[in-house]
Amino acid sequence: MRNLLQGFPGKPSHPPLTDASIGTYAVAVVMLVAGALDLEEEQMAHGSLIALSFGLLLAAPTALTGLADWVRLPKGAPVRRVATVHLIAMVAATVLFAATWVAQLDGYRDDQVETLAVVLGAAAMGLLTAGGFLGGALAYVYGVRVLKQPDTPMADALVPGRTGDNEDVLPEPGANGPHRSARSTTRGR
Repeated sequence: MRNLLQGFPGKPSHPPLTDASIGTYAVAVVMLVAGALDLEEEQMAHGSLIALSFGLLLAAPTALTGLADWVRLPKGAPVRRVATVHLIAMVAATVLFAATWVAQLDGYRDDQVETLAVVLGAAAMGLLTAGGFLGGALAYVYGVRVLKQPDTPMADALVPGRTGDNEDVLPEPGANGPHRSARSTTRGR
């Protein structure tokens, strides 16, 4: 069950789900803005609600996979604090995208883009961007769920489950950076 939620070493489940969510939300907001600018408003009114719907459907599995990673971070560590703020920003963005969906529902029926939906969608996109920036720090600064094994043979790197274990990619309690296994290499400072 843990592999289903978290993925495999070097192939975590959360990042691809976030990419899909961010993509659908971005498409929805671009359509709302385009429709508000009278560019094919009827089609944009419909397309934006459909894209928002897909983003909201992806929200639950994206949040569950992120939460599965979050609970394994050491309490009190800087990485856990950053992850907590990331979690709050992403939940707030999801709530705003849900409000955007509700605000655009009448516009979908009436073939028009609602002004409130544009405003809420833009605010939600701002929060999503801030939360995504924090998520990037988790991966690229703290190395959460990142394996650094540059000498791994290509076949092993591409097959789930052949590149280590999940314990190798979480920060140690009280550590500021990621824990590295003996198989991993680290850069000197």
